[in-house]
Amino acid sequence: MVAKIWQRFLAWGLVVLLLVSLFAGLAVAEDKPVVTLEQAIRTVKDNFEISKEYSRFTSSFNSYDGRQTWSLHWNEPAEPGGSFNADVDASTGEIINMNTWKPEKRPEPGLRLPAISAAEARKVAEKLLNQLAARYLPELQLLPDNNRLLPINNYGPVTYTFRWQRVVNGIPFPGNDVTITVRGDDGQVTNYNLNWTKADFPAATGAISPERARQVFAGTGMLELQYYLQPPYRPLAAGEKRPVLLVYRLSHPSRGLIDALSGAPLDLGNGGWFDKGGAGGMGYAGEMARKAAFSQGDVQPKPLSPEEMKEIEKTAKLISREEAIAAIKKWVDIPAGLTLRGANLYADWQDPEIRSWNLNWSSDKPEPGKPGYMSARVNASNGELLGFDLSSAPSGSDRGGKLDRKAAQRLAEDFLQKVQPQRFKEVQLDENYRPGWEPVIMEDGQNPAVQYFYYRRLVNGIPFPGNGINVTVDAVAGRITSYNLNWGNFAFPVATNILDGQQAVEAFLKKRPLTMSYTQIYSPGGPGQGELRLVYQPLGDPGYTTSDMLDARTGQFLDWEGKPVAQQPRPYRFNDIAGNFAEKEINLLGQAGIFGEYGEAFHPDENVTVVSLLRAMLMARNGVWGYKDLKDEEILKRAREEKWLQEDLQAGATVSRETLAKFMIRFLNLERAALAEGIYKVPYSDAGSLSPGSLGYVALTWGLGILKGNGFTFEPNHIVTRAEAAAALIRALEVKP
Repeated sequence: MVAKIWQRFLAWGLVVLLLVSLFAGLAVAEDKPVVTLEQAIRTVKDNFEISKEYSRFTSSFNSYDGRQTWSLHWNEPAEPGGSFNADVDASTGEIINMNTWKPEKRPEPGLRLPAISAAEARKVAEKLLNQLAARYLPELQLLPDNNRLLPINNYGPVTYTFRWQRVVNGIPFPGNDVTITVRGDDGQVTNYNLNWTKADFPAATGAISPERARQVFAGTGMLELQYYLQPPYRPLAAGEKRPVLLVYRLSHPSRGLIDALSGAPLDLGNGGWFDKGGAGGMGYAGEMARKAAFSQGDVQPKPLSPEEMKEIEKTAKLISREEAIAAIKKWVDIPAGLTLRGANLYADWQDPEIRSWNLNWSSDKPEPGKPGYMSARVNASNGELLGFDLSSAPSGSDRGGKLDRKAAQRLAEDFLQKVQPQRFKEVQLDENYRPGWEPVIMEDGQNPAVQYFYYRRLVNGIPFPGNGINVTVDAVAGRITSYNLNWGNFAFPVATNILDGQQAVEAFLKKRPLTMSYTQIYSPGGPGQGELRLVYQPLGDPGYTTSDMLDARTGQFLDWEGKPVAQQPRPYRFNDIAGNFAEKEINLLGQAGIFGEYGEAFHPDENVTVVSLLRAMLMARNGVWGYKDLKDEEILKRAREEKWLQEDLQAGATVSRETLAKFMIRFLNLERAALAEGIYKVPYSDAGSLSPGSLGYVALTWGLGILKGNGFTFEPNHIVTRAEAAAALIRALEVKP
């Protein structure tokens, strides 16, 4: 009997071993790429020229989401370095990505004009597209790029990027495309990327009409009227407050996606997101009041300024550190074993007039399961608790929470009603708040160990997401581990003379019409490729900038600073310069976003003003961002700091040819040479009419080819036109050291 049992055991053992070896063989077979490493290398070298200097070669094999790729890397081992990288599909042998990089030598000052035009670069890109992605061409559509600025500084070569978007059965798929980047100096391709999904696309049969999609968009509250406060990008001056705007904002959980088959807003689920493709509490330390220490004797104390006296008086009225700690203990227990390590008094980042105490405790020997650190903030004027954080791991974070969502919410709200009774009446729970994509309920039905809540502020019944209260609940231990109040004192505009909801929808969809398209929906832990869905989504016109936010009064799209998107720097294609002697130079500056005071018109024969020329010079030197909207006084200030403007000239004054010569030489940092005496002469018959000290500037602009007068006379008092100023600026940029 025992022998038979052993025989059966051995037989089953052999079967198991056979199955294991069989499955192992299958696994190996599945992992073995169809395309070998050698074939991948040859494919890349057949299509691209790889510098011999990139002599170090490495490779890796990657398998993810059902896709296998060879990653190939060529590098230059010696200084200054450089690299060429490519990814090859190990199943099809297609090149799916390429990028190359070579460090630039320190560029010479001056203009870097592209050696090839955009049209010539496009031919290079189209040749490569036909070479590498010919079978995808029937489903590719070149997108325009009407909003690309041409940089004219010397920070790097001009590049042209072309993007072909995938269109399936006449329906755009923004998540799939081919992009190619071409250098403007030598016509070399520096980047190639093929992003292509292999899947069955849902048919558009039975899809709702665009009119029905529009009704759903308008009827489901996709756009919400909100107060908007621009994010801080610099410290505020004393007494300065950032303005609050009334906006309509795309804040629906669907992010504007409507299922084209069911007609319902798309449910992205917990932490879901989609590929848009190419479609369109902080603080800073306040100053601490110090007691003045004076030495004995006859030395008299230096007088304090009114601002210093005001700060001393203000600080004297604030609560002490001990009073701040007592205010914290009124609402929160400071865990035993923690020692106070720091306490600082600082000005609030939203309102410098508000001072707060920031205190933190920590343990020298933190114990497992116990808080090892705590911080808290208190309003130094009235002792109000602004926030606290117990930064220890929640109890039993590897287990399900004892409190479900509703129970945790009751715990959070009981606390808020005690510590912030009045402000709790002015907030509303944000049901869509998910920090870090945390789910409300785990997939296995358990409650998560931590529950997060955000109560956003309401003002006049209008949400103000920029302010609110955060609460974190340890759902295992049943305690609050974090509380943060973000509440500023702002002037809120009254919601009068604003667009109604329907008008906002009309303005939004005019620039971002609902377009039937394919998109991929991703979820945490889901398949990397994402689920393909047929949707209506608000897509902007390719090549033009839009956003998710409208001004509630004007209907204009706003950027993150709350400024109209239409006012952002953009290239200009001037319609009144054909045949002008400076057409080429004016066109170049227009492509760079310079001299756009009149939009698509340039006004070449109009006299240039001091501020217009200096603004153009600043943009040419530093780029257009940050200068387009500067006030005239600030432009003059910056120009004086650069030492370009040394004369007493008003912003709207005209510019003489002699002044233009000085501006251009100072722009090139050659003023020291221009001031040298007794070494210059010029071929102008009216040289005697030059102002004292101007000869060096005029001589240098003549010798460098920037200004030539009329060839015989310079006419120093000639008033410069916008066309003449543009030509001089470009010629100055072309000067080589």
